Amino acid sequence: MVCRRSLRLSRNSSLRRIITDKRGGDLIIGIIGAGKVGTTLGAYLCQNQIAVSGYYSRTFESAVSAADFTDTVAYYSIGELVDASDTLFIATPDAEIGNTWDCIAKYGLKDKIVCHFSGSLSSYVFSGIETAGAAGCSIHPMFAFSDKFNSYKNFSKACITVEGQERAVGIMRQLFENLGHRVFTVKPEDKMRYHAAAALASNYMVGLFQVSLDLLAACGFSEEESRTLLVPLVRNNVDSMLEKRAEEVLTGPVERGDAGTVREHLRVLHGLDAEAVYRSIGKELVEIAKRRNPERDYTAIERLL
Repeated sequence: MVCRRSLRLSRNSSLRRIITDKRGGDLIIGIIGAGKVGTTLGAYLCQNQIAVSGYYSRTFESAVSAADFTDTVAYYSIGELVDASDTLFIATPDAEIGNTWDCIAKYGLKDKIVCHFSGSLSSYVFSGIETAGAAGCSIHPMFAFSDKFNSYKNFSKACITVEGQERAVGIMRQLFENLGHRVFTVKPEDKMRYHAAAALASNYMVGLFQVSLDLLAACGFSEEESRTLLVPLVRNNVDSMLEKRAEEVLTGPVERGDAGTVREHLRVLHGLDAEAVYRSIGKELVEIAKRRNPERDYTAIERLL
């Protein structure tokens, strides 16, 4: 993130508007970063009549794109955005959050709220924020920002996790709860573990599904045929998994204690990346199976895995 010192006026100052609403109070939110997260947040907040001053981004073209989409302002200077906002949302990639903080910390931040949206970084990244007279927190929506211009339509379903300084957490909790979200708190030291859990439940499930597609492709099935085979299985299993405890849902050779089938699975997967995936997840399945069938002996499968 580059600190631009230009005093050039915003692209279209006439677009600036301050909306006061009981859901957002007098918050005027400026967004730094105009990618999928920043654009989604801006569109969602504007849709709900929360005041967004506009965008600053690494490239002015990105800020213009997000500002046009949300009918807000694109800023040439990050200082202008800071001046126009009492709350700053940092929606940059994780690696840029610290640099962005160092950048805006040089401006007047007294009484402002500063938030970032990383799932893995804590509010500790805002080093010296008390000295600046501001309050900071991290906010993480448990949500897949898959489409820059459409994800905002489903954002109302997201649960929100926050941590940080009391004033910032209190204001952000009120904002999102008033918009209908469930808001949870997490300890700063647990952020990386929390984010790993989210990645496994989201990104890694995509990878696991792709492993299954690849194995079926090796059997001679086309991708369309593979998807036809897998979709009902995956959909029914996920629906059950989301409604019931793991031990109530688990089926298959591990749960049955079928060491022979597990051995053959490992034989056909030997030497493939899928073998390591099968072994790792298989160990977790054994623990789930033990809870379901405490009388069953899983020693043979544990040795295989």
